[in-house]
Amino acid sequence: MTAKFDARDLTAALHQLQQVDETSPSVASPNTPLSDKEWQRREELKVKMIAARVKLKLMRDRTEALKESLERYRARAAMHA
Repeated sequence: MTAKFDARDLTAALHQLQQVDETSPSVASPNTPLSDKEWQRREELKVKMIAARVKLKLMRDRTEALKESLERYRARAAMHA
């Protein structure tokens, strides 16, 4: 997982959330300045996306740890059987 923000992630998230409209910052021309509201919305989405990615990574890491723990348990149970 990269710590750097990728604008393509923002655009994909907006499309998935079905919040893309003609005033959306992801649809506006790159040379068009953003209003304060658009800028704030974009920054909030960045924070939410980063937080979601961190949570997903934690869940994946926890899943992997649980799998390894289960494998160790099964191996010990097989030794004692």
